[in-house]
Parts: sequence; structure tokens; C-alpha cells
Amino acid sequence: MKKMKNLMIAIVVAMPVFLCGCPGDNCVDENDPKGYVVKMKNDYTDTSALMYVNASGDTTYCCVLHGKRTTKITGNYYKLSSASYDDIVYLSIKLSDWDDKYLDSLYIYVIDTNPFEEVYVYHHNYDLDALKTIIENNSLNTLERLK
Repeated sequence: MKKMKNLMIAIVVAMPVFLCGCPGDNCVDENDPKGYVVKMKNDYTDTSALMYVNASGDTTYCCVLHGKRTTKITGNYYKLSSASYDDIVYLSIKLSDWDDKYLDSLYIYVIDTNPFEEVYVYHHNYDLDALKTIIENNSLNTLERLK
């Protein structure tokens, strides 16, 4: 009986955690970016890394973004699937050649720390065709320009 009582107390205590958890789309902030349209100087669709700049201005390269995060839309415009665009650098190492041994000296392989000429954020789910239409119709002004 005591075990049953303790189990009931545990369930009652834990229930708010489950009820307040992330119930699907309800926890997604509508203001969170779904992605970015970026105009790039060069085609870096095969490699990228995350860079952090700390308060003293030192740069730390922390990891490689595995998987295709930069996808060509049309011309010099690309879809960037990342939480942030301003922490992205591009490397001379292709993703297919990546090995974790490069992490210790990642900064040696950085070829571009400022690859974006223009950056637009979008908050709706656009596929590549929709983004291509926006670009081809000169409608990038419908997106929020960040740079």
C-alpha cells in the first residue's frame, strides 16, 4: 500500500512536467527563423562549421555542421538551414572528407569567415521552389533583410 501511495505521489508531482513539456507545434515560437536566404560570394555548399566569438574577441571554431546546411537555390542565392547565420564559416575540407581529427586545428581550414553578401530571414516553411520564385520575381523585400 505504501508503494502505491509513493507511486501516486510521484505521478502527481511529475504530471505538470509532462503537461508543460513541448506538445508538438505548440512549443514552437512563431518568431523563430525557419531558415535564411543568403547571397554568397562563392559556392560553399559542401562544407561549413560553427564559429563562436567570445567577449574578448577570441574566435573558437567548435564543430562542423554535418549534413547539407547550404543548398543552392538559383544564381548566387542559397538556402541556409541553421539556427543562426552569423556563426557560420566555411572550410577547405569537404564534408565527405571530414574526420574528427580536424577539430583540434579547425581554424587552419577556414577559408571564409564572412561569406554572405546579403542575408534574409524567413519565418514560414518555404521549399526550394517557393524561394526560387521569390528570388526570380525580385520579391526578396517580402522577407526580412538582416544584412
